[in-house]
Amino acid sequence: MVRNSAFLQVVLAVLWSPFLGIAQCDHCDALKPAQPRTAKSTGADWHIKGQGVVCCPCAVPCPCRTNGGATYGHCEATLYLHINEGHYGDVQLNNLNAVDTSGPCGMSYEKLSAIYMDSSAPPEVQTAFLNLLASFTDSGTINYPYVREVPIHAQITDGLFQVAIPGILDMVVDRNWGQPQPPFPPYASQDRFANALQYSQNIRYKMHDYGAKLHFDYSRRQANYRSIDLDAADYRERRMIIQYLDGSGWFSAPMLQIIKEQHLLLPDIEAVQREVDRLRQATGGAH
Repeated sequence: MVRNSAFLQVVLAVLWSPFLGIAQCDHCDALKPAQPRTAKSTGADWHIKGQGVVCCPCAVPCPCRTNGGATYGHCEATLYLHINEGHYGDVQLNNLNAVDTSGPCGMSYEKLSAIYMDSSAPPEVQTAFLNLLASFTDSGTINYPYVREVPIHAQITDGLFQVAIPGILDMVVDRNWGQPQPPFPPYASQDRFANALQYSQNIRYKMHDYGAKLHFDYSRRQANYRSIDLDAADYRERRMIIQYLDGSGWFSAPMLQIIKEQHLLLPDIEAVQREVDRLRQATGGAH
C-alpha cells in the first residue's frame, strides 16, 4: 500500500518546488562559462563514501546496467553525486556535490558530454575530483570537453532526491516509490561508483544546456540509486564490474565472478519489470 504522506510529498515536489526548476534562473548570465579540462591520475590513493542517483531514457530495468545496449539506442544518463566523506591524496572531498551528463551512452567517461562542479568547491577540490575520475580509465587521462562551475542545489528527504542546477537541470527521483522503504534491493549492476544499484522512480528529468548540446525531457523513464564506498584499490585490482564491459547483452564470465565473490544479487529482469509496472500504477505514474 502506498504511504499517503510519502505520496503527497512526491506530488508536492512535482507541482511546487521553490528552489528547483529549469525556468528558475535569475542569474544564468552570471554563471561561469564552460571550458575543456584535461585530468590525469597522479596515482594517489583515494577513498570516497556517499550516494548518488542516475536518470536516463532507458526502460526499467536499464539494459546498459546488465552489459546490454541502450533501450532506444541512446542513453543520456545524468548522475547526481554527493560525497559525504573522502579524499584524493591529501585533498579532502567531504560534502562535495557534482553532476555528470553523458551523450550517447553513460557507461564510459570517454563519452561524457558535461561535468558540472559545485561552485562552492575550491579549485583544488575540483581538480582532485576530476583526477580521481581519470583514475577509473586504463590510460589514467581524460580530456573533458565541457566542465562548468555552477550552483548545485540538492534536497534529500526520506528517499526523495530533488536536484537542480538553475537554468540547466531539474531532477526528482524517489528511491522509495512513495512507500516507507525502497521496494527494490540492490542488484548487481555495472556502474562507475558501485557494483549494485536500486531501481528508483524517475519523477522528473529535464536537461537544457545548449552549450553542451543537451536538450531533453526524459521524465518518468529510468532512475537508479547507489550507495558508494569506493577505494582506489577497487579499480587497481579490477574489482569493478564495469571494467569488464563488452556489451554482450548479459554479465560476462569475469563479471559473474565478481558478483559471486561479492555476494551480489542478480536481477530477474521480468520480475523487476512486473514490479515496476505495479508501482507505477499504484502511484499514478505509469509511463
